[in-house]
Amino acid sequence: MNVNQLENNVVESFKLAKQDIVKLYENVGYLLGQVEQLKKENAYLMAKVESVSKVKRTVVVKTARKVARKVVSKKFLATKGGSKVHDTHCPFAKNIKPKNKVVFASKVKALNEGYKFCKCLN
Repeated sequence: MNVNQLENNVVESFKLAKQDIVKLYENVGYLLGQVEQLKKENAYLMAKVESVSKVKRTVVVKTARKVARKVVSKKFLATKGGSKVHDTHCPFAKNIKPKNKVVFASKVKALNEGYKFCKCLN
């Protein structure tokens, strides 16, 4: 191999390397543009999430208030001749016939009447 051929090979290799470097710079520029676009989309989506979470918090607070009101107005059931008081969701309470049903506004009132707690209230 002569010197001219070697020199031509080196020059050609540098040209190819330069082309690769130029392509890399173009790709990096494109990717940086994509990153900026994604940052903008992310900021937009985060703002949307924040607004939705505010709505959810409002719904949760309103729901909690409704539940608190229901808890305050909770009723306890017993039978006239029975010995135990039940929660309204207790299967035993659901079987009490309306004519034999005794309703208490609180556990304390049921205890004062001599009733004991069912397992559903323990």
